[in-house]
Amino acid sequence: MNINVSQNVSLKEYSTYRVGGPARFFAEAKSWEAFLGLREFAKHQKVPFLVLGGGSNILFADDGYPGLVILNRMEKVIIQGSIVTAESAVSTAKMVLLAARHNLGGISGLASVPGSIGGAVYGNAGVPEVYVKDVFLNATILPANSNKPLIVGSDYANFGYRDSHFKKTKDIILAASFQLKKMPAPLIQKEIAMHAKARALKQPVGLTCGSFFKNPGTFPSAGWLIEQCGCKGMREGGAQISEKHANWIMNNGKATASDIINLALKVHKMVKEKHNVDLEPEVQIIPENPFRKI
Repeated sequence: MNINVSQNVSLKEYSTYRVGGPARFFAEAKSWEAFLGLREFAKHQKVPFLVLGGGSNILFADDGYPGLVILNRMEKVIIQGSIVTAESAVSTAKMVLLAARHNLGGISGLASVPGSIGGAVYGNAGVPEVYVKDVFLNATILPANSNKPLIVGSDYANFGYRDSHFKKTKDIILAASFQLKKMPAPLIQKEIAMHAKARALKQPVGLTCGSFFKNPGTFPSAGWLIEQCGCKGMREGGAQISEKHANWIMNNGKATASDIINLALKVHKMVKEKHNVDLEPEVQIIPENPFRKI
């Protein structure tokens, strides 16, 4: 199979933070065979690889990525009865809206969750009303130790809060199937609109990856802990803690990845000193997570 690999491609346009340096190698994949070929390319070049979806939960360092970034372009959706199967590059919002046209609901809250199906499964994305794990049937993956796709279920996925077994493997998520509920389309549309309105009221708009830190428990939330430290509005270079939501770090358009990371580290230190809580980033920091050294 012919694969087209580029070099020194800027990653700024591939993350909603709009920061980051270049990828040493960069390619797109529209099939599992393409993923297989690109994985072999990375192995031959002796570099790591990273699969990138919507880029809504990832922060690339200013130095970029020293390996191969594979942009996922698998975007088919199949609906059979009440089961929706979406390839991993399909956006969560698109899947919810397509399902609604077929009177399938129970996942309206996911319409307001940015990113792709692959990323949603990888991180068990969701809102308090529904998480991926609640409707997940199975996923088709390209296992790290195999050259053929494999279908795995919830036991393998082992979902947790903003977590799954996929975070501990080099499996490539190709597609996922979900068991939805038959519902009247007007009711589904009403729920989608309700979630969108609630999101607009409490969440900022701009260059961001959303909540930077995971909630340490049901209460207090990471946002509450950060706000109690007086961090709202705090700045580091072109990065700023949102005045609207304390757990959102924004890029004002001129931030570097280092600005965002340094601001997050300051917030982490202040919360630790005031509340004795070690906040854990929800955002993936690539290639190295500085919080692991704390």
